[in-house]
Amino acid sequence: MNTDAKTNPAATVTLAGKPRGPLASSGLGVSPAFRVNSMLGSADGNSWPLQALPKLPRLWAQEFQRKWLYLRNQEAFRHSPFSTILRLISWRVKCLLRSPATITLENWDLQMFLPPEWGGIAKLAFAFRERYEPELPYLERILSPGMTFVDAGACYGLYTLAASKIVGESGRVIAFEPAIRAFRVLQKNVALNPFANVLVFPMALTANPGKALLYHHPNVGCDSLGRDHSFTETAEEIATESLDNVLRKISVGHVDVIKMDVQGAEELVLRGAMEILTSSHPAIIFEVYPPGTVLLGLSPYGAWDFLEKLGYEFFVVDRQGTLRRELSPPADRNVVAIHKQSSSASKSVLSTQSKTRGGFSECICLP
Repeated sequence: MNTDAKTNPAATVTLAGKPRGPLASSGLGVSPAFRVNSMLGSADGNSWPLQALPKLPRLWAQEFQRKWLYLRNQEAFRHSPFSTILRLISWRVKCLLRSPATITLENWDLQMFLPPEWGGIAKLAFAFRERYEPELPYLERILSPGMTFVDAGACYGLYTLAASKIVGESGRVIAFEPAIRAFRVLQKNVALNPFANVLVFPMALTANPGKALLYHHPNVGCDSLGRDHSFTETAEEIATESLDNVLRKISVGHVDVIKMDVQGAEELVLRGAMEILTSSHPAIIFEVYPPGTVLLGLSPYGAWDFLEKLGYEFFVVDRQGTLRRELSPPADRNVVAIHKQSSSASKSVLSTQSKTRGGFSECICLP
């Protein structure tokens, strides 16, 4: 199915004042503060107190430490640290020269255009490729030809592209991206590849149809329906719709997998998808991101609680492709939710594996 989704340029407005969101009450506009480790590790295993440094160097050291800890925990860096660092340097140069790139995702023989932006998803996609995050290669285990995949918060289309290749011509991918600056790149990336099974919609999935302001963040991919001091002073008006309504309009009655990356609005997406959740029991990949929910006046773990009441169990994907059962919400990371009675391929894989309980988790090794 060829799709040429179009949208009118979104109106841009200037914002000022306190943090806000469509569901926020007067006291829910500020993100919680996060503590930064005050000790910097030395080569000999000892720690240097950052407080001993002058203020500006101390801030630089804290920022370097934070970025280094993030980088060394990424699977792409663990697999090939030299190549990853070279890619980061190359991307920095491209950003300085304002030179975009088209990369190849070799696992799926896909092309992906990336605009020259240092912050946000473009840098990570350029540096990490197929190892962008562990849930991306996990799509090959949870999807198969003929399935239907929904991508809520598609951004530049990394998951959309991979899923489209995996489900094949007999399958279908339905992607949603409300930010016009990201949606244009998403369209370009779908057009770069010989797809006839992708539908893209320039809207946000929520509980109800209507309009909303999408607040712009300095990093593309972090725009949100709520904001705090870290956001810019601009926003765009976007369309909102429930997933159930969209699926009815395009005559889709079954969904196998839903991926959500919507900056804390996951509960809103789920509330607008009750019909498909109860009829299809799709597997759901989503981010547990309490700071984003606070900006919307939502419960920090509302999406988790909502799915748990519907009979879902929760897992995280580790570096070895192992699903580890989570009995309580993890801090700020992706989760795979699978219904207890799911008949999907993902559930059939799980049911054939042995389980070993330890502490708060169960490990389920996938072949």
